[in-house]
Amino acid sequence: MWGRVVEIMTAVWLAISPWIFGVSDQPQLVWSDMLIALAIATCSGLSYWRPTRGAHLVILLISVGLIAWGRLSGTPPIAAHQNHIVIGLFLLMIALIPNEASRPPEPWRFETTAKV
Repeated sequence: MWGRVVEIMTAVWLAISPWIFGVSDQPQLVWSDMLIALAIATCSGLSYWRPTRGAHLVILLISVGLIAWGRLSGTPPIAAHQNHIVIGLFLLMIALIPNEASRPPEPWRFETTAKV
């Protein structure tokens, strides 16, 4: 589940990045970053619940949207849009990590035979 924790930390970074990059005077950028960060954190959090354990895969769509937004925005390339591209690429990698990536493979988990 460490991948989900990294996604939540990335969502926090996205939420505070408008102030870091000095674009907090653009309310539409601030609100969109906040809503996207909330969507990422929600999908990551839902992955902890067994019935919705695949919810983190929605982050793949969100990350493609972030990359497209950063790349195709009509404004000159500002650091905030470059940040969207980097976050989108990073989330593409992290969202593919399965929930149980740090556990051993299923056949290795419950060995019932005792070795003598």
